[in-house]
Amino acid sequence: MREVLSSPTDYYCESLAPIDEQICVLLSKRKVLSENNPGIPSLELITAWCEQYKLNEDKTWSIFASMCNDSNFLPQAQIEPAEFLRFVPIMKSVELDNIFYAVTYMRQYKNASVVSIEVELNSTEEDIRLEHAGFELYISPNYQCRSTRGGGGDKGIQHSFVVTPSLPDDLTGVEFRLTIRPYSDYEKRKIALAKSPITIK
Repeated sequence: MREVLSSPTDYYCESLAPIDEQICVLLSKRKVLSENNPGIPSLELITAWCEQYKLNEDKTWSIFASMCNDSNFLPQAQIEPAEFLRFVPIMKSVELDNIFYAVTYMRQYKNASVVSIEVELNSTEEDIRLEHAGFELYISPNYQCRSTRGGGGDKGIQHSFVVTPSLPDDLTGVEFRLTIRPYSDYEKRKIALAKSPITIK
């Protein structure tokens, strides 16, 4: 059964309804035109649009990132994996700028697959770490990928995605496209403490 969503606010400006309906119309057109694989506009385009229409660049980028895979907007119920079948090793990886990205394995269920992805910083330096970020997975228009959990330490991050319908055990030729959305405000919240004695009375 589809989960009933609740509004985060008690207020809605009813005069926005025609505009919000048009947003839904454009989302539908976007999905059809892109065949459920729109990607993300370049940063140059987003910056230009934000300057023209006086929009927040980080927020606008996050909106397009959330629409990277238009299958997220298909009318599908959220499926929870049920009836575990087996583990399937995958071990596909690539290194980019001293960072390893690997699809390590998946857990096969009767109604879905759960794909595990690991990101590891290839460095022995102790004073650097991976920044926090959001992860999105795209395989093809035939599959819906939903992030379920993530975590890690300074130099390693793990993420799991529920993929429906189930992937085949043989993934020869299958590509996993990972979109990473850095949390741009995260570093802004860090404040260096003063290197001096502190007296609390």
